Amino acid sequence: MTKPWHGLPDQPERKGWHIILDNTGDRHEFWWEGPNYQYWTTCEGGDLIWSIEEMAAEYRYAGAVYSSSELAQMLSDQREKDAQVAERYASQFAQPFPTLGSDCRNIAAGIRANPLAIRALTDDEGKKS
Repeated sequence: MTKPWHGLPDQPERKGWHIILDNTGDRHEFWWEGPNYQYWTTCEGGDLIWSIEEMAAEYRYAGAVYSSSELAQMLSDQREKDAQVAERYASQFAQPFPTLGSDCRNIAAGIRANPLAIRALTDDEGKKS
């Protein structure tokens, strides 16, 4: 059983589109008009609005819809975090295992140097994304 939804998006301070599921599991897109005006609508500045309480009673939250630039920034941030982890291991292993330390530094450099490698991933049908 899923936890009841409180009617707010994950980031209520951020305006934008979100995927909402109805009681049958069908997907719907709703616009969150936050942070100044806390209501849901089916279009930006829409005529029909739903309160937080109405949404919580009728729907379940699935997640935010991100723009391509937001996704690119999220991926960039994650790559940098991954590179920093590799550098930490490089420092940790440099003394007792010089080859491993060097490998970790190379991994960190590779993560930073090849941001387009994500494009080589394939979807479930084997198509390149």
